[in-house]
Amino acid sequence: MATSNVLNVLIAGAGPVGLALALDLGRRGVHSTIIERGPGTRTEILAKASVLNERSMEFLRLLGVRDEVARAGFPDDVSGDTVFCTSLNGKFIGRLRMPSTQDRELPKQSSEMLRRCPQFLFDPVLAHAVVRQGMTDIRYGIELVGCEQDETGVTCFLKHVKDDTKENVRARYFVGCDGPSSAVRKALGISFDGRDLGYTLSAIVRIDNLTDYHPLGMAERYMFISPEGTWANFTTLDGRSLWRFSVMGTSEKIDPASIDMDALVQKAVGRDDIKYQIKRVLQWRRSQFTAEKYCKGRVFLAGDSAHTMSPTGGHGLNTGLSDVMGLSWALQALLEGWGGPGLIEAYNTERRPVAIRNGSGSTRNFSIWVDRQGREKVLDEGAEADEQRHVLGEKMVASLSQEFQALGLAFGYNYSDSPIIVPDGSPAPPDEPAIYVQTARPGHRAPHCWLKNGCSTIDLFGGGFVLLCFGTEAPSDGRIVEAARKVRLPLEVITMTEAEPTRLYERRLVLVRPDGMVAWRGDSLPGNVEELLDRVRGMSPAASSE
Repeated sequence: MATSNVLNVLIAGAGPVGLALALDLGRRGVHSTIIERGPGTRTEILAKASVLNERSMEFLRLLGVRDEVARAGFPDDVSGDTVFCTSLNGKFIGRLRMPSTQDRELPKQSSEMLRRCPQFLFDPVLAHAVVRQGMTDIRYGIELVGCEQDETGVTCFLKHVKDDTKENVRARYFVGCDGPSSAVRKALGISFDGRDLGYTLSAIVRIDNLTDYHPLGMAERYMFISPEGTWANFTTLDGRSLWRFSVMGTSEKIDPASIDMDALVQKAVGRDDIKYQIKRVLQWRRSQFTAEKYCKGRVFLAGDSAHTMSPTGGHGLNTGLSDVMGLSWALQALLEGWGGPGLIEAYNTERRPVAIRNGSGSTRNFSIWVDRQGREKVLDEGAEADEQRHVLGEKMVASLSQEFQALGLAFGYNYSDSPIIVPDGSPAPPDEPAIYVQTARPGHRAPHCWLKNGCSTIDLFGGGFVLLCFGTEAPSDGRIVEAARKVRLPLEVITMTEAEPTRLYERRLVLVRPDGMVAWRGDSLPGNVEELLDRVRGMSPAASSE
């Protein structure tokens, strides 16, 4: 049984969340090790995540891989439309329009726009960036058997998949990014509860020039509706010839080989002379589960090991990447000694409600998909059926626009109840999926605007803490700089005189955390700046006990 030196951070799982965590830790100067049961980074085409929302793209911009993601291979000219129909050659019901990447304008609240990058392209981008950075040891073919922890670290019991060789590894902190069946979560005895939404059957189908076989024009997604609700959909994977064909579901697991997928594909297309190839078929469980807690001692959960949600909206991966943004700086702070134990519980307090919020939104979207009301005549002929399809189409567009255009869900989450956030008594803006109102209220994402030098305010954040001082007469108080120096807390003070950020941030002083979230704001520093810094770095009694 082999042993090793003590690692800073051990990560289980080399999926996108584990890789992003390693990449951000490396950017912060923290070495990490990833263990992955599989033989390498997965590049096979699977029915997995493909949407990266605006907040995730801001994070990828910070990680230095934004351009690689944009160039990964998904065409910029593919329409983002969703078409509702009975089949591609059946009855048209409605169309939710969304411009292609090249025609879409940047939202005024962000430096980035939503992009599609299927996971079989996204994961290699992250893996190559991690290798290029040189701060992470990725060890494939190794699985977790169990773990034990004490006050100084975590001992992980590992097994080499190829030959069953056992190995013990010691790490100061351990993070489970190992998916819904997380061995890390199970080893900790953390429950994973929620709603089972049934099984879905997905096939990867290759169809060259699909638009030659129907009159509905190019779209990103085609949703097929019958009197029983939405029974299937085609969603583009590569913007060219690969499609994910998903058939809604059953309450029980079945053998995919027992299903006539050819008949279902032809039913969806509405003709049987189409040329296509079914590349693989698999069944997966749709669910909204959330871990009872996101951390236990020195062990953390992130991504699908902490939460699952229906892919209706594409929020699962994006929620996982936000987990990473909230966790990596805390691990850096704990390892370097300027962060306290309050950061551990704060991670759970901040991130778990966001997963429940996002998962509930995804489940609500799915319920709209499978609703049967107002659909009984969608296959019929005649004026009454035409009117029902028209009304249904308008309803689907209105109801599901927030599924595919969810700026509020991407940015509007907040940590105002966190023990390491200092509230200022101001009211929170509405939290609605499709609407995002920027605010510098403590606990919210620091607002974006473009500066005269061409940079975004978002580009100012992502290292240590940043104290923004607004106006030429902003308070000049060196006490906080000296207090930060004494506890080795990284702090940069930036004076801002431009009108737009001054308007957005509303106070003369705003303290922004390393993850771009506002920790505190006011028109003058408090009398005890040491107490303020202790609170936001998890060292105060309030931060450690709440």
